[in-house]
Order: sequence, then structure tokens, then C-alpha cells
Amino acid sequence: MNHNTSKTSFRKLYAFGTKLPIDLSLSENPLGCSPRVVMALRDLSAKDFFNYPDPDCSQLKKAIAKRFKIEIGSIFVANGSEAIIKLLPQVLLKAGDEVIIPKLTFPMFEIASKMIRGKVIFSEMTPNFDIDMADIKSKITDKTKLIFLCNPNNPTGKVISKREILAFVHSTKAIVVVDEANIEFGGETVIREVKKFNNLVVLRTFSKGFGLAGFRIGFCVANKDIVQLLQQISQPFPVSTVAEKAALVAITDTQFIKKTKKFMKGEREFLRSELTKRGFEVIKSEANNLLVVVPSSLPNLTNKLNERGVSVVDGSSFNFKNVRFIRVSPRLRDTNKKFIDIIDQILNEQDKRTVF
Repeated sequence: MNHNTSKTSFRKLYAFGTKLPIDLSLSENPLGCSPRVVMALRDLSAKDFFNYPDPDCSQLKKAIAKRFKIEIGSIFVANGSEAIIKLLPQVLLKAGDEVIIPKLTFPMFEIASKMIRGKVIFSEMTPNFDIDMADIKSKITDKTKLIFLCNPNNPTGKVISKREILAFVHSTKAIVVVDEANIEFGGETVIREVKKFNNLVVLRTFSKGFGLAGFRIGFCVANKDIVQLLQQISQPFPVSTVAEKAALVAITDTQFIKKTKKFMKGEREFLRSELTKRGFEVIKSEANNLLVVVPSSLPNLTNKLNERGVSVVDGSSFNFKNVRFIRVSPRLRDTNKKFIDIIDQILNEQDKRTVF
């Protein structure tokens, strides 16, 4: 028996990297979560721990339906949106069906599709690192069953307009999955448009803007047939009682989301400005990630950062050989300044080497 780890293992994702004292790797909310969540968790009782959770997350579905003005039957709740990314190819693809994925995006789309022997077709990025909708359209065949779009895109933070997404969904019979994991930071949601399109699936998570990454809770909105298929193969109790309670409170605190968006914009601009001053090319992002192009003079930048206690996501974690880069997720100003100080140390050391 072959015990080798499959090439398509989820263990290959950048999420398994080491977090160091100055951590700008995974895109968590530096402000934490809504204070209301912390208050609500103080009122937990033993019953919340020893009783099995509601397998349908009925309360949370009601809250999501009310918040986004959508039907309860079109909502599927799971143990993080990653669980749904894994399930979608299982219910929508047969071996050999084609899946179109932008070349530079969240790597889990590719892994989940390949796990059930879907044939992945990559779409090229534009020279500005945008998802090229025209290129995707040109690659659609009668075997195309699934198309993944990440909006805002990870790792670039680039946004596709709502108008462009909807025109695209309208133009194809393939199912279009729009991953809006970072939508609280930028871009316009298409979540309410699901009722108009049978081939649109929108993914959302409580891990990013809502700051509940530790609870593992996400949901998707899709036509009722897709929701039923997902429910049939989902684990029986996907979300814990405590996670559902936290999400129920978080979804009502719109002020916290506004504060988060404003904060992230400020820190993103601070880092972009400081890195640009130092000669780095930084892709203009509208989300909670920055793609920083690594100059050829600093080939081992990730290692140099790691040696000094800084963790970032190395671009080699993405299936994109066109350019060497790191992905930086802005943190509180103090941490961001420490990161810039260490960049300065690395650049000064580089300058000394060049002189001698």
C-alpha cells in the first residue's frame, strides 16, 4: 500500500505554515471580533456543551436570510467555507469534467477539484494581476461544469465589479462559484442575485471580517437543488452550538464590520506606501491582503524574514510561476511598523553586501 501524501493534499496549503512572533501570514481580523460576541460567550451554560448542536443551524440560517434578504432554503452552513469548497466539486463534478480556475487565486479550488479527478483548466491573469474574465470565457467548452472566482481575489486583493460578474454568470451554463471570503473589506456582494441565477453559488465566511476564524463557520447561498445535494453529503453536525451562537451575535454587529473595513484600509495604505518608498512593487488591493513583488536582488526574502521572526505567505504556495512574491496581511500598526523595520534591516544588509 502506498502511504505517500497525495500531490493534491490539503496539507500543502499555506495555512500549515509556522506563525512567528511578528505574524503577517493568515488574513485574520487584527481587531479581533465584535465585543458583543465576547459578552454572549460569557452566558454559555453546560447545556451548550453536552447537547448535540442543531444539525441544520436553523437560528443562524434565519439570521443570514434576514440580514441578506434571501430565502432560508438557499442557505447551506458548514464548518468553515473551506468545507464547502471541498464539497462542491464532490456534488457537482464527475471525473473528467472541466473546472476553470484563475492561475493566481486561492489554491484550495484546484486541490478540491483534482481530488475528485476534475480536469482543471487555468485562466491567465491580466498584466495588472486582475482575473481575466474574457480569457475565462474563451476557455469554456461543453465539458466546463464549474468556474471558481474569488472576489476580492486572494492573494491580490483585486476586485471584479458586480456588473461584470453577473454578466458573466448570465453568459454561461456552467456553475459559477464566487468566493466572497474577504468581501467585508472591499468589492460588492452578489449574494442576493442567487435568486435570479440557478448557476450562481456564493461562498461566505465568518473567519475574516467577523473575526471568528477560531470557530470555523461559513456558509454558501445557492439554488435549492445544490443546497440539498450539499446537505446530503455533509457531516451530520457540521457546526458547534458555541460557534453558531457566536455567529448569530457577530452578524448583527454592522458597526464592527464598518470599523474593520476602515481600519484595514488605513493599515493597507500604510504598508503599501512604506513598501513602495523602499522600491517594492505592491499590487493595489481593496482587501485584507497585499501582494508584494520580490525583487531579483532579494531572492531569499521569505527566509530572511523568517530568520528575524516574521511570517508571511510565500508566493510559491500559489500555482503562479510568472513572478516571485510574498503575501502580507496587515495587522495592528505596531506590528506593521516592526515588519517595516525588519525590511529596512534586510535592505541595509543587502546594501552593505553590494558595496563590498
